[in-house]
Amino acid sequence: MENIEVLSPVGSPESLVAAVRSGADAVYLGAKSFSARRNATNFDEDELLNTVKYCHKRNVKVYVTVNIMIKEKEIAEVIELLKYLNDLGVDAIIVQDLAVARLAQVFFADLPVHGSTQMSVQNSSALPILKKLGIKRVVVAREMNKKQLHEFCLKAKEYDIEVEYFIHGALCMSVSGQCLLSAMIGTRSGNRGLCAQSCRLPFEVENGTGYDLSLKDSSLFRYVSELKEMGVSSLKIEGRMKRPEYIAVATKCCREAVDNNYIDENLERQLKDIFSRSGFTDGYYKNQLGRDMFGIRTKEDVLASKEVINEIHEIYRHERQWVPLSFFFKARENQQLLLSVSDGKREVRVSGKKPQRAINRPTDESSIEASLSKLGGTCYYLETVSFDMDNNLFIRNSDLNKLRREAVEKLDELKERNIYRKKEVSYQLKDKKHSLKDIYIRVADINQIPKNLEKIKGVIVPINSEITQMDEKIIVEIPRWINNTDYVIERLKYFKENKVKKAYCNNLAAIELANQSSFEIMGGNFLNTANSLACSVLEKENLKKITVSAELDLNEINQIKTEMDKGIIAYGKLPLMLLINCPLKNGRSCADCDKKGFITDRLGYRFPIRCDLNVSELLNHTPIYLADKMADLQNLDYLILYFTDETDSEVNLILAAYENGEDILKEYTRGLYYRSVL
Repeated sequence: MENIEVLSPVGSPESLVAAVRSGADAVYLGAKSFSARRNATNFDEDELLNTVKYCHKRNVKVYVTVNIMIKEKEIAEVIELLKYLNDLGVDAIIVQDLAVARLAQVFFADLPVHGSTQMSVQNSSALPILKKLGIKRVVVAREMNKKQLHEFCLKAKEYDIEVEYFIHGALCMSVSGQCLLSAMIGTRSGNRGLCAQSCRLPFEVENGTGYDLSLKDSSLFRYVSELKEMGVSSLKIEGRMKRPEYIAVATKCCREAVDNNYIDENLERQLKDIFSRSGFTDGYYKNQLGRDMFGIRTKEDVLASKEVINEIHEIYRHERQWVPLSFFFKARENQQLLLSVSDGKREVRVSGKKPQRAINRPTDESSIEASLSKLGGTCYYLETVSFDMDNNLFIRNSDLNKLRREAVEKLDELKERNIYRKKEVSYQLKDKKHSLKDIYIRVADINQIPKNLEKIKGVIVPINSEITQMDEKIIVEIPRWINNTDYVIERLKYFKENKVKKAYCNNLAAIELANQSSFEIMGGNFLNTANSLACSVLEKENLKKITVSAELDLNEINQIKTEMDKGIIAYGKLPLMLLINCPLKNGRSCADCDKKGFITDRLGYRFPIRCDLNVSELLNHTPIYLADKMADLQNLDYLILYFTDETDSEVNLILAAYENGEDILKEYTRGLYYRSVL
C-alpha cells in the first residue's frame, strides 16, 4: 500500500516553512489572484518561484489553487497565470471552474489538475466527467460519511482518479461551492474566494444556542488507518488563513498519525489549544449529525491559543533533515576524486583534486563517511555510501568537505531547473442570438403547479414528486446532494416511463445520471457557470440550456457566448446554503420537525429552512423580483421563477406579474443582477 500524503495549507511564506519543517509531503497555496482564500497573504510571482525551489529541494510537492468561479473578462488573465505555473513546474493546480480544467487539459498537458472541493463532488457518478476533463485527483466533500467515502474511493480507483480528503480544519455550514449567503448579504462571494464567514455570526433557531450556523472544526486523525485502507491518497489540512503555529502543529499531528498511527497526548493538547471552537467533531465521518457538531470560539479558546504559541515554535524552529542521500565515492591513484550523489530521483557527479599517496596513515572509509555525513543545516541526511578506492591513499578533510558541498549545491541547482515552454493559447467559441421567449417555473410542491400552463414553457418538479397526470412540460429536478444513486436512477426511470424527457441538473453527478437515462438536460445555477468556456464544456455533456450563476450581474451574463439557451433565476427565495447537518437540529430533534422552520439573524430577518431527501436548504428571507425589469432581460432565452413556500394563489399572482411586467411586491431583492460580486 502506498503511503498516504500529508497535505498542508500555506497562506504566507512563514506558514510555508512551518508546514515543510513539520512534516508536509505537499503544500497547497494561492497566487495573488483566482484563489479561494483571497484574504490570505498568498504569493506573488517571485514568491511562487522561491516556494517551488524551496519545496522541490526538500521533495515537497506544490499545488497552486486556481479554485474560484471565473468571470468572462478574467479568462485571459487566468491563461497567463496557467502559463506561469506551467513554466514554474508546480506539481498540480486545484480548480473549481470547468473552464480552468479545460484550459489546462488542452493547452498545458504537463500540468496536473486536481478538482477542488468547490466542485461539490460527493457522488461517484461525477467521475466519468472528471475523467474526461483530465482531472487526476478530486477533493471530495467534507460532509461525506465513512460509508459514502469508501464507496467513492472504490469507484475512483476504477477511473484512476486519486481521492483527497479533509482530515482537519474548519467546517463550512454549507456544502462547499453551494453557498451564496456571503455573496447575497454583502457581495463577498465564497465562490470567488472572499467569503465573509457570515455563518459565524449570530443566527438562531427556536431553542438553539444563538450560533446555529457555526460548526466545530473537524478532526479525524484517529481514523488515518481506515482512510489508508479505503484508498484515500491525500489527507488535507484546512487553514490557509491560519497562523504558522497552527499549520505546524496540525501538520505534525498528521505526520505522526500517518507514520505511527498515534499522536502524542501533548501534541493533541497543543492542537486543541492553538485553535478550536469548543472542541472538535467527527460527526460527518461517523454519520452522527446533530447538536454536538455545533460550536463557537469562546474566550477560553482564545486564551489557550495565546498561551501555547511559544511552545509550538519548537516544532518548526530547525530545518528538518528528512531527504535521504546516497553517496558513491571513488578514489584512484593519479585520478581526480569522484563523488556521485542521488536523492532517489536525481543524480549529480562532482570531481576534485587527485589524492596523495599516504606516507603514514591512509584515509579510511569511516573517515570519509564521517565527512560526507556533515549535512547539518540542510534538509538532507546520509542514508548510504559506497566506495571504490585504491589502498594507501591520503585525502584531506578540506577536499572531502568541498566535494560534499559542491555535490549538494549541484543537486539543489538541478532541482531548481525549470523548463520554459512558449505557449500560444487560442480558441474560438460559437454564439447565437439570444432573445427572451420562455418562462419556466420550479415548484417545491406539485400543489403549486398552476392549472393553466399555456404560457409556461416547462415545470421543474422535485424527483420525489408523485404526479398522477404527467404533462410534457414536466422537468424532473435531480437533487443537489445525491445520497442514494439507486433511488435517483429508479426515479428517473419512473419519470421516463411517464413520458418525461427533461432533467434539471445542478451538479456533475446529476448530469451523468441524466445522460445515462437519455434525458435532455437543463443546467441549474448551482453549476456555477460564469463564462463561455465553461458553457462549451457543458455543451459537450449534452446540455441544451444553462441557467448561469446567480452571482453574475446582467452585463457579465450578456458577455457569455454559448449556443445553448441561456437563462437565470428571475424570481424566488434563492437557496443560500445546502445543509447536510440541519441547523434546526441544534434546537430540536427531527421527530419534532415538519421539514420546515426558520433561522433568525441578528437583524431580525427570518430565513426559511426546508428539508427534503435528508438534506436541507437555507433560503433567502426575501425573494428576487425582476418582473418590472423585463426590458433588461431581453438578451436571455428564458427565466426561471423559483417557487419555494408560496401558496398556489401567490404563484398565480407572480406569474401574472411577469407576464405583464408589473411591480407588485413591497419587499424584494434584485439579487446580484445589478451589483456584481467582488
